[in-house]
Amino acid sequence: MLRWMIDQEIDDDQIFEVVEALVDFEQTVFLTGLGRSGKKAECFAVRLRNLGYDVRVLRETTTPPVKKGDLFIVVSRSGEHETKKAATAKDIGAKVIAVTSNIKSTLARTAHIKFIIPDRSKKIDTSLSYTEIRMRGEPVLPLGTGFEDFAMVVLDSIAIQLAVMQGKAEKDLEKGHLNVE
Repeated sequence: MLRWMIDQEIDDDQIFEVVEALVDFEQTVFLTGLGRSGKKAECFAVRLRNLGYDVRVLRETTTPPVKKGDLFIVVSRSGEHETKKAATAKDIGAKVIAVTSNIKSTLARTAHIKFIIPDRSKKIDTSLSYTEIRMRGEPVLPLGTGFEDFAMVVLDSIAIQLAVMQGKAEKDLEKGHLNVE
């Protein structure tokens, strides 16, 4: 298990469940999220694209329709954003993966696969400065950054695991990277 400074763990089985969903997947992978979580979804989309997947970020104007058998990944710390989109994708017949910190959320209840990323293990006193929080030995993770930072590390580790399973090297991933910069 991976252990973070917030004193919670990520279950390796969850990582392997997402890897299994992706390893031989040949249809479209859709990703979405709002705010910083959405940016992490976009970063993961780039990794998957570099690995050769047909990947779409939901907010892009050229995004095709979701079809039965597609994969629909939602990154939402609270698990209460993009829930209607996840429910619609599920109704269409897509497999929904929730990347969230809230196992009891609407998103987690909707998803076929629940990937729980820990956030703060306890509520902090928001009246304290970050210096005071550090002096008390608490982790300094402003707003939702713990979730987003850990989500990015774990999503990158999924991409690495997929690359290993596909026998790919750095040069292979570069072939799928933007070449007009």
